Amino acid sequence: MLLRCYTAVAGILVATYLVWPYDLRQWPFLAVTLGGVPAVVLALRRAPAGARTPWWLMLASVALYNIGNIVWIVIATTGGRVTGDGSVAELFFTGGGALLLGASIAVVRRQGRGDVGGVLDSMITAVALGGVLWSAVLLPAFTRQDVPVGRQMSTFVTVIVIAGTLGAMLRVSLVSPAGRTASIRLFTAGVALTLAGNVAGVLVTEANSIRPDWTNNIFLAAYALVGAAAVHPSVALVTLPGRAPNDDLTPGRLTFLGVMLALTPLIGGGRAVLGQPTDGVLIALSSAALVPLVMVRVARLAAQRRDAERALHRLATRDGLTGLANRGACLDRLTEALSEGPRDVAVLFCDLDGFKPVNDRLGHAAGDELLIAVADRLRTCVRDDDLVSRFGGDEFVLICRGADAVDVVAARIAELTARPFTASGEQVRIGVSVGAARARPADTTDDLINRADLAMYEAKKSKSVGALSLVRA
Repeated sequence: MLLRCYTAVAGILVATYLVWPYDLRQWPFLAVTLGGVPAVVLALRRAPAGARTPWWLMLASVALYNIGNIVWIVIATTGGRVTGDGSVAELFFTGGGALLLGASIAVVRRQGRGDVGGVLDSMITAVALGGVLWSAVLLPAFTRQDVPVGRQMSTFVTVIVIAGTLGAMLRVSLVSPAGRTASIRLFTAGVALTLAGNVAGVLVTEANSIRPDWTNNIFLAAYALVGAAAVHPSVALVTLPGRAPNDDLTPGRLTFLGVMLALTPLIGGGRAVLGQPTDGVLIALSSAALVPLVMVRVARLAAQRRDAERALHRLATRDGLTGLANRGACLDRLTEALSEGPRDVAVLFCDLDGFKPVNDRLGHAAGDELLIAVADRLRTCVRDDDLVSRFGGDEFVLICRGADAVDVVAARIAELTARPFTASGEQVRIGVSVGAARARPADTTDDLINRADLAMYEAKKSKSVGALSLVRA
């Protein structure tokens, strides 16, 4: 109901804007633009408590746009039919565009679950195409109109910012399921019309800086679409986390980005070669705007590679269930310790007693829960420079240093296993058989592990469930 009322009122005002007497047109204009404020406030209230950043940015953006509109109306009504004269109103429009871009990126980050690479690629492409639009279309128009540099600069920044916004929103449409909702589509269409309005305003403005009033219809339609996006029921889906897309910088994708980077300089240089007017400063700014985006993109790829390397190392050295060092990492650590000198190196080979009955009776999920609980307790039995590993199944190997390491660690294990464990909501008791072996001068890794393993089996022979049995080799 609210969406229908808003769409009907805004649609009528947009459609009848040019019918109003010229001196009264500021009222339907303000009604549409100011109507976006309560619409965004409604979207802000609908958003979850931890996902309101995009809407706060959107609210600030709409507020700045409205301040700029009010300033523009004051200028237009007091100084004639002047629009877009490089006044302070343009500063508010530029700030509103920057906040709109921030809101779009915040949406993309949530929908793409940190899709930084995709956002950057989209922004690089959009900014590059915005630079082409400036060099090939807008700059020649400004040259014909003899527009002051101040207004050229403000329009340039506005176009680049809105182009980046549109690229970010298109990324949402391509990546996220929420991109197919009406709210995202309406918002993206509003951003596209904002860019179209700025371009049309430049192309049809006369030499005396008077812009035809029909171009305001484009901006009004953009405001109406953004407001409709905010009041649409699907707005609740906009800030929900989406799936994480693949971020592979393939050769084709890299080539495409390289072409985008080269477009603006190539077109600017081509115009210079042909003797047509060019603005080297703004072309340089357009190219410079891409440099930090590319640098962040490269840094992102480097960070992803480091994360992948750490993940692979973790997979190779860690037990997937308990997070402890796995068998291979344990043997490597023991080999390293023996190479540094076998003195005071001790191995405790631990095997759980009563684990199989619990696993058989309560199921594998309960068995996994019990193994994780045992691993957590064993971590507290050793010092920071010692190692706890899951050797396999319900076997754990601890590597310790110190003359009294075996006695201290065994006492801690006995204390911890004396308390019951919780598995599948039920309290269970298990014991631990421990075989301890100290390194000898001629020991290899296999020698030490085998002695500790044999001692553990000796300990099992005299074992009762719920207690600790220790045999030294």
